[in-house]
Amino acid sequence: MTQKPIPPARPGAAPLAELTGISASFTPLELEGLVRTAAEAVHGDPDDLSTRQYELAARAHALMAEEAEEQAADAGEESPVVGYTRMLALQEWLRVEAEAAAEEFTALLRVLFPHAAYVVLQVRGDDTFMVDRAVTADGTTVHDFDEPLPALPEDLARAWGKDPRCELDLDHIVGELQAAGVTFGSLPETARDLDVDDRYEYVPSIDLGTVA
Repeated sequence: MTQKPIPPARPGAAPLAELTGISASFTPLELEGLVRTAAEAVHGDPDDLSTRQYELAARAHALMAEEAEEQAADAGEESPVVGYTRMLALQEWLRVEAEAAAEEFTALLRVLFPHAAYVVLQVRGDDTFMVDRAVTADGTTVHDFDEPLPALPEDLARAWGKDPRCELDLDHIVGELQAAGVTFGSLPETARDLDVDDRYEYVPSIDLGTVA
């Protein structure tokens, strides 16, 4: 594994520690994050870890698998579980990236529907989801997805790879997130339209994070 070159120290500055192994692939700030991630995972509550911390841990795990593979190759040995180790590392990486993508999608929905608290999803016959309506915290519909979407700012549309004159395919994005393992919470009873929604069944939705 190639190590990063160490820049010369400034006159009068304390000498920099030389990073070796997988630590050379991280910045000092990222290493601080990894130390805190390890402490929280072992002695704290793993549920409190941020998406960024999961991303750092996934990178470290993938580098460890790569390092182990290189060491086995140098020793003339072929690990019998290299493929499995890579698969686990890729699954963890995909999970972290999917969570980040879900947060980006939620931010996009907040721009489209600034007065909504939830986007309600409809379950298709094949158990995939499609967008149904955007509602307030008390269940008032502010947008029905049978209607055209509000216009996106040009820079945001282009960031999502779309011509500003064309609508985003929100159903496709929801499907991609679902396929990547993203799970969706159930719509709170207070936001349900009981003429449409069952009071107790699972109604998938995306919480836009606008309710205090």
